[in-house]
Amino acid sequence: MTMDTKNTSASDTAEPDADRSAFERALRADARRNRELILRAADDALAVHGIDASVDEIAARAGVGVGTVYRNFPTKEALLQALLVARIEPLIAAAREAASAPDPGEAFVAFLRRLSDESGAFKALADTMAASGIDLHAAKREVSSDLLEAVGALLKRAQDAGSVRPDVSIQDVSALMAGLGHADPSSMEAGQRSRCVALMCDALLVDARSLLPPA
Repeated sequence: MTMDTKNTSASDTAEPDADRSAFERALRADARRNRELILRAADDALAVHGIDASVDEIAARAGVGVGTVYRNFPTKEALLQALLVARIEPLIAAAREAASAPDPGEAFVAFLRRLSDESGAFKALADTMAASGIDLHAAKREVSSDLLEAVGALLKRAQDAGSVRPDVSIQDVSALMAGLGHADPSSMEAGQRSRCVALMCDALLVDARSLLPPA
């Protein structure tokens, strides 16, 4: 009888613990979802209004209260830095995935093209941060090293496969990436960006001569 009582007591104790754990997981999932909604809404609002985008509009776009925005991002600097990290982290994942591709040379070129495709949005965010007085280099420091490490691994694989020139360094690629990230898409005619990427790849690849897209 005593054993039954102990078993019942243990069960009664375990059930509230399990309920509390499930509740805490639900809260964490809800917090993550709100954060993602706010970041997407801020991205959209900044694309339309730039630095003049208001917290009220961001909250309305995200479908959350203004207080929720401030709980996640107490300052504009914190919000913009989170947006920058959110842009760079997928590139880190893409570079890591490309490094394990069957054809690392082709994957390397595809990664550079992706950088080019996303450079316009990156520049717009960088310009907004600069207008807000935020040090871009300091803001992205926490993810820049991870990105360079991932791209460095991709570069080495492409070089080992004989696709990329062996004398190309990660510093070379980093400088080219910076150029892509700061190019103003509005100043380029249609096709010019693709031509620039093709020319850049020709400079990096072994015995490559791309057929340039029309200017």
